[in-house]
Amino acid sequence: MNRLTAFLILMMTSCTLHAACSIPQSFWDWPRSGDAVLSLKEIRPCIDAYLSDPKSKLIIHHGANDEDSLHSGELRAWLMSLAIDPSRITDASDLPKGLSIETQNH
Repeated sequence: MNRLTAFLILMMTSCTLHAACSIPQSFWDWPRSGDAVLSLKEIRPCIDAYLSDPKSKLIIHHGANDEDSLHSGELRAWLMSLAIDPSRITDASDLPKGLSIETQNH
C-alpha cells in the first residue's frame, strides 16, 4: 500500500475514531502537573484521538462520590491548562467508582 492510500484510509477512518481510557487510582497519589497529565500513558490514546479531530469532545466519566467528583474537576482543570478547549470537555457521573476519559470523534 502506498503512502497516499494509507493516508486516505486513515482520514476516512478518523471520523469514527473513538477512544476510552481509564485513569489509575495511583495517579492521584503523587503531585500532579500538566507534564504529569501528559506523561500518563493510559490517557495518551484519548488525547491523540482528541487532537486528530477538531470537532472531537472529551468526556470525563467519574463516580458519584465526592473524591471522584473532585478528581474529575482537577483533571478538567489540568486539561484546560494544556490548551484543551473547555467547551469540548463534558462530565458524566456515570461510573460506580473511579475516573476515565473518553474521546468522541465525529
